[in-house]
Amino acid sequence: MHSAIPLYASTALGALIVALSACSGLTSGSLPAQPQGAAPLSGSATPTPIPFSYQTVDDPNSNVNRVTGINQLGKIVGWYGGGSGSGTPESYTAEPPYTKFTNINYPGAQSTTATGLTSNYIDVGFVTNPKNLPGVWAFLRIKSLWTLIKFHGEGSGQNAVTQLLGMNDSELGVGYYLNDSGVSNAFALNGVTEQFTAIKPPDEAGAAAYGINGKGDISGTETTTGGKTEGFFLETGTYYQFTYPGAKVTEGMGLNWQDQIVGDYEDPSGGIHGFILTDPQAGSAKRIWQSIDEPNASGTTVVTDINDNDQICGWYVDSAGNIDGFVATPK
Repeated sequence: MHSAIPLYASTALGALIVALSACSGLTSGSLPAQPQGAAPLSGSATPTPIPFSYQTVDDPNSNVNRVTGINQLGKIVGWYGGGSGSGTPESYTAEPPYTKFTNINYPGAQSTTATGLTSNYIDVGFVTNPKNLPGVWAFLRIKSLWTLIKFHGEGSGQNAVTQLLGMNDSELGVGYYLNDSGVSNAFALNGVTEQFTAIKPPDEAGAAAYGINGKGDISGTETTTGGKTEGFFLETGTYYQFTYPGAKVTEGMGLNWQDQIVGDYEDPSGGIHGFILTDPQAGSAKRIWQSIDEPNASGTTVVTDINDNDQICGWYVDSAGNIDGFVATPK
């Protein structure tokens, strides 16, 4: 892997790239103050391992499906298409039992990729080449109102990329943009004030922020200056890096109020598995890990998000080589 986090849409292990518009660029220091929003949920982390019931969530007309976000009510966002016979990516929301998809595609864009949602009618993600606006733009969709966002310091040409990957109910979002060299730069965004904050884990040569919970804690993935890909957790100004024990690559994605982080890792044989990490701020010997393999997976499972009720979602590759979305609920 190189210093730019790879595109999540095209690799088994990878990050979605997201962009934002900034007034004068990223600011340093702490995260923007949270606006008033939904009351946070309390509770402690559920001890692992958690037994799950799995449900495949696929559009019947596509062999490429990914579930990318799940909110506290169990509603999901995801996208399908982009593979052989599947056309370009299209996005959707769905509520339990996940048999009816509601499309959320930006009018006139080449493709729309939804990456996250809140519990108060906000969807986020990115669109590619919207009409008369070349490049990859982040989007914020509140009910049916779309806002496209681009970070002014992003690169040009193929590096004209800004993506929004996650958001909490207080309209604090996270993501990353590419610079002229194609290196990913993680950020946090206050969706109300449009104030940006740089997210820079120690020794990072490229990073992407994926998840932000109701407390403002953040999870993501970084590539170090030594070429290692690992996860990171940011809590009240302190960074904690983590690697699944024995893994070649670890990627942190979503997290919940209890600071349980999900993502994926590559084992020494090249297999890709999901994980749940409990107590990421503890020392490496005290962290609690649970490996996740969707029962129908054939070598690849990726967990993209977790809600406060320990429901998880993501995607897997089946024995036929199709990419299938899934939701898993604790038994």
